[in-house]
Amino acid sequence: MLNLRLSPQAVIDLEDIFAFTYKKWGIKQAEKYQDEVYASMMLISENPFLGAAYYYKKGNYRKLNVNRHLIFYNFTKVECLIVRILHERMDLKTNFE
Repeated sequence: MLNLRLSPQAVIDLEDIFAFTYKKWGIKQAEKYQDEVYASMMLISENPFLGAAYYYKKGNYRKLNVNRHLIFYNFTKVECLIVRILHERMDLKTNFE
């Protein structure tokens, strides 16, 4: 298993997802969704080739769908970096930095 690390922007993404879900559907659903995202990140750290390749102007990444969100990440031999967690409806080219 690779060490899992989140970029500062990924942390903000998680906080925003939790706040939105809490406001729209309540604490139970927000916690459930957060747990699902976390479980997916753990799966990525165990098998970094799980996600599909995603080529972006700033580098090569991988992405994994989790319900309505996409987890973008890259990895080395020892670490998996979660770069962004974006809703599937977002314009990826303007939000993925």
